[in-house]
Amino acid sequence: MREKREKYFFIANGAASDNVEMEGKMNKKCRIVMMGGGSVNWSPKLINDFMLTKGLEEAEYVIFDTDDKIGEKMAALGNYLSHKRGLSCTFYYTYDQKSAFLNADYVIITISTGGLDAMAHDLEIPEEYGIYQTVGDTVGPGGWARGLRNIPVFAETAMNIQKYAPGAVVLNYTNPMAALTKVFYKVSHLQTVGLCHGLFEVYALLMKLFGLESEEQIKVRFGGVNHFFWITELRINGENGYDLLRKKIGHRSFADIVSEKNEDEPGLQSNLQVCSELFSHYGYLPYTGDRHISEFLPSYLTFNKKNLAHYQLERTSIGNRREKRQKGIEKLDAYLQGTAKLPNERSRETAANIIAAKEKGSEFIDVVNLPNVGQINNLPLSSVVETLGVVNNAGFTPLTVGDLPVQILNLILPHVYNQNLIVEAGLEGDLEKALFALYNDPLCSHMRLPDIKEMGIRLLNAHRDYVPQFF
Repeated sequence: MREKREKYFFIANGAASDNVEMEGKMNKKCRIVMMGGGSVNWSPKLINDFMLTKGLEEAEYVIFDTDDKIGEKMAALGNYLSHKRGLSCTFYYTYDQKSAFLNADYVIITISTGGLDAMAHDLEIPEEYGIYQTVGDTVGPGGWARGLRNIPVFAETAMNIQKYAPGAVVLNYTNPMAALTKVFYKVSHLQTVGLCHGLFEVYALLMKLFGLESEEQIKVRFGGVNHFFWITELRINGENGYDLLRKKIGHRSFADIVSEKNEDEPGLQSNLQVCSELFSHYGYLPYTGDRHISEFLPSYLTFNKKNLAHYQLERTSIGNRREKRQKGIEKLDAYLQGTAKLPNERSRETAANIIAAKEKGSEFIDVVNLPNVGQINNLPLSSVVETLGVVNNAGFTPLTVGDLPVQILNLILPHVYNQNLIVEAGLEGDLEKALFALYNDPLCSHMRLPDIKEMGIRLLNAHRDYVPQFF
């Protein structure tokens, strides 16, 4: 069955279109490929955004995934919504890279090499060494292993996109964001950007604290790395936001003035105690997602689980993730059966904004993860960093942050160097470089070097099928 389908796109009902090479040459529509398009977490939300964005109503969308069943259902969802809303966009499914990428204008990546079975090793093996990661997808042993097993896939993907669609723009949502976005810059010349919604969570919190009606009332200068950025300047309605914030806090803590717990994408909560502690001691507000920022620092998630309870840090277990995926599949079926509806409003993700801006020749400013060309003066050049940036027909242009305050710089630098080292190790198959990155990770600082090496080798062996460069 797969051999017969390899050269074709498939509409959700299983009927094939004409040969994709001929179709690609004739097609004039904007062509958007969703790699990992079977993601029940990302795709329904992004598909809905595209349909609610002016200028994208007639685009051709390709759902590219290795899971036939979910991929075809996701294409069916797109076609169903297009018909219900009176639009003319079309959705196809394929699992073949050439069929997916040929003549693509945009490629959105939301994949996880090895899936939840592989991620289980990322969390369970480090637990035996006293590391209790809350998320495990960006830094620490979990982020290290996840990066190394995704790097070969990203390198191959980048080369194939460049081969079949050299003018395509790539939007990456997959973590570890900085490392995997950098892979594209190492092996291709494609316009590539990493996207994340962390700053929008900070905006939402500040809007509640100050009773604001719009994000436009908040202006920030911020920078760092994905999931560990810091706001270096803050303005609220034109006034000094830090002065206003400290006045509101008074003799309390930042966590004390937040009436609601922070809830992130998986629906897990924290009470902002880590963020509050960092603000109190370093003088600047970090990303308010405690479950992410705690992974960049020693002590919060190591030795024993007492700190997890003290800081009220909930962990995303593999059981949580499996349950969420199953609920996502059930919701997808409900959308297709008409017993559930997607909202008639956009999410806060920016993929649709970026594509629409480039298609219309307009400009859009928002969060970007791009190689450092000087937007953060005192971080290493070419390292992928997170700042605001301008999107237009010229590409992606980061906005200047300047120097990060030295106390913040010292927290971020180890991770920047490590992420660069992980990319080099993953592309070269250099075990020594890979282990150096693990030795230097702050979450391993309580361990003896022989134990860190043992843990790293165990993780690589557990992922042997996905890290051929080391075997």
